[in-house]
Amino acid sequence: MSYPNTRGQDAPPTRDALRRELRSGFRRSLGLTALGTVVPGAGLTQTRSRKTGWVILVIALIGIGLGAYYVLRTGLTNAVLSLVARPAVLQAIAVAFVVIGILWCGSIILTAVQSRPTRLDKARTRLLAGFTTLMVFLVAASSFKFAEYASITQTTVAQVFGTAPVKPGVGAQVAQGEDPWADQARVNILLLGSDAGVGRTGTRTDSMIVASIDTKTGRTALISLPRNLQRVPLPKSSPLRGLYPSGTYGRPVCFREQKDPNDQCMLNAVWTEVDQYRQDHPGSYTGTAPGRDETRNVISEVLGLKIDHTVVVDLKGFSQLIDAMGGVTINVKLSGFGTKLPIGGHSDGNGGVIGETGYFSPGVQHLGGNLALWYARTRAADSDTYRQDRQRCVVQAVVKQVDPSQMVSKYPEIARIARDNIYTDIPAQNLPAFVDLIERVQKGNKISSISLAQIPDFNSVRPNYDEIHAFVQKSLQAPKPATPSTTPATPKTPAKTPTSTPSPTTTPYDKC
Repeated sequence: MSYPNTRGQDAPPTRDALRRELRSGFRRSLGLTALGTVVPGAGLTQTRSRKTGWVILVIALIGIGLGAYYVLRTGLTNAVLSLVARPAVLQAIAVAFVVIGILWCGSIILTAVQSRPTRLDKARTRLLAGFTTLMVFLVAASSFKFAEYASITQTTVAQVFGTAPVKPGVGAQVAQGEDPWADQARVNILLLGSDAGVGRTGTRTDSMIVASIDTKTGRTALISLPRNLQRVPLPKSSPLRGLYPSGTYGRPVCFREQKDPNDQCMLNAVWTEVDQYRQDHPGSYTGTAPGRDETRNVISEVLGLKIDHTVVVDLKGFSQLIDAMGGVTINVKLSGFGTKLPIGGHSDGNGGVIGETGYFSPGVQHLGGNLALWYARTRAADSDTYRQDRQRCVVQAVVKQVDPSQMVSKYPEIARIARDNIYTDIPAQNLPAFVDLIERVQKGNKISSISLAQIPDFNSVRPNYDEIHAFVQKSLQAPKPATPSTTPATPKTPAKTPTSTPSPTTTPYDKC
């Protein structure tokens, strides 16, 4: 016996139809919640709060559009650095990320609530709640992380980089326009490394390198200064001339009184000398770190170069920085005398080494921060001259091997290291120009190594500064391209190089 179909258009839905409706509504709710996570307000436009959703969506699209336009117009690096150079803007961005994160999370929750089917079962309700919680967590965590990075950047920039207004004629002259270095042919940056830490009493600058950069080609010369350089000239404005009226550091006081047989008023003691003189003569020096400034001025006199900016790095911080970048690959070499280099220890005064913890094996190897620092510092097996060469090699390796993407992933750690161990007077507003300069250096241009010890008959106790100035200027000249000859060259007797303008010679560490 058959029964007629009595279900009309207004008949209640069947159980299967209800299941299909719930599944469809559940999937729609998940989709809208996910859409609202990807694009703020997009999911909310398909619910009862569509007006609110459209307001959020339009604001988000306008913000994204303006940001994209700014990046395309200025470039990603310059866009980021233009924000980095403005601490007040960074602080505002940190607050904005928190506010945006709260509003975004609220829109995600509202989307899930309003798009949820009314007769959804408990299992799917819990699943939707869990999914919504996950989406809110992702947005909240991202917003918090961006806000944290903005706050860290603001603090780091304020502590590391110069904050004083740029004065005409002081420091590197950055031009307006497409080429920030159109007005300056060469930039000279003094790199100081110290065990004592930036600003501490008794600071010793055991590593002193001037990076002289051709702003057009990126061709760079790393000029090392020996720590044991004596009789260095003092600037005419130096208060130390009250103690050394001859204008020469160490004459006559240091040598007459024999302060320390192992430290005959050497170049690396200028910072400490200024700190002591300031204590004995209050008001003689102004500023927060006169020892650092005087060291810079003295080195400028030694080389005959205008030093545009100074960077001071605590050597322990240098070790931490190398660890943060995952280590550095270096072609480890034997000492200048053909022996293995010691790790730790010091010279016994008779050509031997005592107190070492091991020795470097020669060859290309990946070194962590501590070993890389020891490779740059050790001199017990040879001398300061060879140590300067090793230092330049380590600096070159770090510049060439740093991986920006890896450094970004460890940004908070890098920022902490920078705050604790690095000082520079490079103004924050000039950061985009210096990033452009670093890119020019990294584009395959040669980084040459220059040491004053390359001067024939160089004497660190009685240096000839006119000779040093001529040597530096000749070393910085761009190499002339070879001119092809159509006739066989006739052997000539090599001309003796004038002692007033010596040429750079090859050292064992020229090829790092």
